[in-house]
Amino acid sequence: MFLFPIISYAEIHYKLPFMKPRYYFDHPEIISDLPRRIIKKKNSCLPILFIVKDADRFPVTVHFADVTIKSDDGVFNIKKEISQYIEAPYFSQISKIDISKLTTRQHIDVTVSITYEIRGKLYTVVNDNYRQSLVTSFRCYIANSPLPYPEDWYAGDPHYHSNYTSDQVEFGADIASTKEMAIAMGLSWFFVTDHSYDLDDMENDYLSMDKEIGKWTAMRKEAEENDSPDCRIIFGEELSVGNRSNRNIHLLIIGNETFIHGSGDSAEKWFRNKPEHTLSELEIEDKALAIAAHPVERIPLLQRLTLRRGNWHEEDYKTVGTRFLQLINRDNARQLPRLIRYWRHLLLKGHRYFIIAGNDAHGNFNIMRQIKIPFVKLFANREQVFGNFFTIYRYDNNDPIAGLKNGEIVVSNGPFLQFWLNHKGREYRIGSTIYADQAELDLEAYTSSEWGDIEKIKLHIGHIETAKEESITLCRRKMINLPKMGYLRMSMQTKNTGVVFTNPIWVNLSPESE
Repeated sequence: MFLFPIISYAEIHYKLPFMKPRYYFDHPEIISDLPRRIIKKKNSCLPILFIVKDADRFPVTVHFADVTIKSDDGVFNIKKEISQYIEAPYFSQISKIDISKLTTRQHIDVTVSITYEIRGKLYTVVNDNYRQSLVTSFRCYIANSPLPYPEDWYAGDPHYHSNYTSDQVEFGADIASTKEMAIAMGLSWFFVTDHSYDLDDMENDYLSMDKEIGKWTAMRKEAEENDSPDCRIIFGEELSVGNRSNRNIHLLIIGNETFIHGSGDSAEKWFRNKPEHTLSELEIEDKALAIAAHPVERIPLLQRLTLRRGNWHEEDYKTVGTRFLQLINRDNARQLPRLIRYWRHLLLKGHRYFIIAGNDAHGNFNIMRQIKIPFVKLFANREQVFGNFFTIYRYDNNDPIAGLKNGEIVVSNGPFLQFWLNHKGREYRIGSTIYADQAELDLEAYTSSEWGDIEKIKLHIGHIETAKEESITLCRRKMINLPKMGYLRMSMQTKNTGVVFTNPIWVNLSPESE
């Protein structure tokens, strides 16, 4: 059985008796990747990631890579020796390209031609050796300065899959390489949220369960070893669990010491797709963080039928006790209005839910390669790429779990916006509650050349007592009248498709509503 579609580096070697995929290739997967942005003030080199998977089945020698950079400063060709004989299930290496001579505030196009040898024959491929891949060139922005956020705000990706997510159809990148990519892009943290149905597998057999959960233990250890103050890496899992309709939904559980099994939509056994647990059965530690993963993402009919997948219901959030909804799961401008409308609907009903943004990337630092139709077709796009959308929190130190629980959160694909209310000498920040009729609103907004000038800043005032409306105004600092019961949130757009959504400041909420 298989998933449809898959969001990841594509595993091309899974086959059924008497049936091979059209994209099957008796070579290991050989992939290059690079960050979609690099902060030149902190990095004078562009990291190029090389991944080789399944070389235990198809031993290979990777000789070298020719890197071509097309920029405003001209075209540059750099040869990088790799010279590695590889026969391991997974191999990665980062080569660094000197970009000190490139000017900032520009996009560069990068192609990577990889020359390798297998069974005595030389092959040269561009960017990867997928037979059907549509990758033509990588695109990377050379930024002069760090992301435009104040010092006490920390940006990261809460939904990321490493190479411990590895099965019939997908795999991710190793944690150490991901950390280097995150730092190059200017991120301060990320959560490793590998699938629960992958973390309970035997190391090299994704169809057999490991009762000792060795992969879970190894993933935790690797995350903890790579965790550092400048880039916090917190272990977690993306749990497959049953909703109120007993359909499979996904819950991100971060920092929970105990692993929770869940394989209802793993596709590991034909016709066995019922959830192992429901939300009401879960015991999540107080110190851990629970996030509803892509709760209203549109699910293809085939996944609903074969994998018993469903969406979150409003009652489900209460059942598990989460206040955090990872509504944004990719950089897709067409989907954003629908997702924000759904969140607005919940807010106007009096629910105190925080919006979170992530990417669900499985590796994929520049371009997403994936299986579109199992056994038939691959394709590539730039939507679900690590760090496309950020979750940004304000806290007194880089502690992602505590910072998110604190509630002062905004989500963005680059630019920055925050606001606060002043009343009788006291500041009320995002995530807090104010009891007042009037307050003075103040805000901070930043952008950069990557996202262009600010075009619109909107104040959204939700009136919970009517549960029907959200008044919207373009504003700067001013005295405003507050609703009797409701909330304030803000949004911003920039010229180059930059967007920011703040979480609310709540007004006059009763204890029952909170």
